[in-house]
Amino acid sequence: MGELIPSFNPPFSGSIPIYAALALLTFSLALLAAFLWRRVYRIIRRLRGRPVARTGIISSTFRLLLILLMLAISSALLFLVAFIQSYTAFTHRDLVAVVHCTPVPSSRDEMMLELVTFEPQNTAHGRLYRLRGQQWAIEGHIVKWDDWLNFVGLRTMYKLTRVRGRYVRVEDETSKPPAAHSLVTSEESPQWRWLYEYGAQLPFVKSVYGNVVFTYPSETKTFQVYATTSGLMIEEQEQEP
Repeated sequence: MGELIPSFNPPFSGSIPIYAALALLTFSLALLAAFLWRRVYRIIRRLRGRPVARTGIISSTFRLLLILLMLAISSALLFLVAFIQSYTAFTHRDLVAVVHCTPVPSSRDEMMLELVTFEPQNTAHGRLYRLRGQQWAIEGHIVKWDDWLNFVGLRTMYKLTRVRGRYVRVEDETSKPPAAHSLVTSEESPQWRWLYEYGAQLPFVKSVYGNVVFTYPSETKTFQVYATTSGLMIEEQEQEP
């Protein structure tokens, strides 16, 4: 499995506010349960004719209102941080590559592509490729986890495998020479073949599939390739003013 590039946030690392809210909610519920138990216990003792220490109605009411206020605040806080955690988990994306691809002026169907890929520990690798076609494309493997694992911090696992040119017309794809370049040391990986065959049967794995993204070259645009919870995506890089 050495070719897998995990994008991983330690489970629960971003969930500290959730646990703080849960702790406050649990504490509030415990206080409420203790308060109700004391009231029930006093009633039982009175029914049995045993002496019961008197407590002021005002102080008891104030204590109950304080507990209910803590319960309401902790519930609202838990809902808020859970919503924020959900939004963050399912909109998270990792930058995996930056692409600048320009047409070759002297040729209609050729491009020069500058590719910078990002490995773990933010190691960047830059490469230059000459492609044929009207569009450039990047391919890769994707392992998608069950959604609840995204919620607790486990990110989509991916491996970029190939960069290639793409013709818009099918006739050109079949009649003109292609241009593809491998981004891996071995394209016949037994580990990935096994994942494609049996990965969906593994616990916590939702799907294993290949993914390709492509677009047109541009003299002025630079594109960023991201790994998201659903696969690869391309986004135009914002230009600095």
